[in-house]
Amino acid sequence: MRPLPRPVTRLTDTFLHEVDQRLPGRVTGLLLHGSLAWDEFFPGSDVDFVCVWDALPQDADHVALEQAHLATRTRCASPVFDGFHCTADDLGADPLTVGPRPVFYEGRFDARGDTDINPVTWHELAERPVVVRGDRPSVRTDHTQLVQFTRDNLDTYWRSLLEHLGSERAPDMDCHDDLVLWTVLGSARLHHLLARGALTSKSGAGRYVIEHLDPRWHPIAREALRLRERPGSPSLYADADHRRLDTCDLLAWVVADGTGAV
Repeated sequence: MRPLPRPVTRLTDTFLHEVDQRLPGRVTGLLLHGSLAWDEFFPGSDVDFVCVWDALPQDADHVALEQAHLATRTRCASPVFDGFHCTADDLGADPLTVGPRPVFYEGRFDARGDTDINPVTWHELAERPVVVRGDRPSVRTDHTQLVQFTRDNLDTYWRSLLEHLGSERAPDMDCHDDLVLWTVLGSARLHHLLARGALTSKSGAGRYVIEHLDPRWHPIAREALRLRERPGSPSLYADADHRRLDTCDLLAWVVADGTGAV
């Protein structure tokens, strides 16, 4: 693992300073996962965190914890710092039974959130945690559960997104680069897991499409990789509607294939 990018170090140092000032001695670990765990931190990448506590923050702690997050966001507007708070015992338990935990996501604090509390995060933390504070955690994993969670995710969230994108109410995707990137690489990550039995990164998912799937998906995979790795560069598509159709077609195939409908 390479040293953390300077903006990430500044962000994590700032957060730990802010939370330690308000709740001294309580945070025993700070772990990062997501893009940083795959050495894929690009302009616009988020910082996904898991904050480990000596004991789960209770009602009396929530105001101070929210203040720590908001102060961090004021001092470090970017990169985005999203994640949840838990205990070491939580990481050793089944993520689907952990229940709500304090979450900071998209600039908002939720004392009873569930963002990223799932088997994918647990597997990333077991396989490739970025440890900022504390020791490498002992994390429970269950590959069968991970596969089933992935299939269920395709059959619910991703199928719902597909129905939205295929409707007349869907926004013009030429104005929504983030949606193209998320749809193509996010769904391809799930297909890679089901087909190869292992997690991969977003960029890894794009390369997987190009190297292993039907050539008809290669142009939209290259476009998604461009959006992720070279934001601001010219689109590889001359026609916005063609890009939208390719995005929807790839997602439709991934949902059907991943849920056994093909």
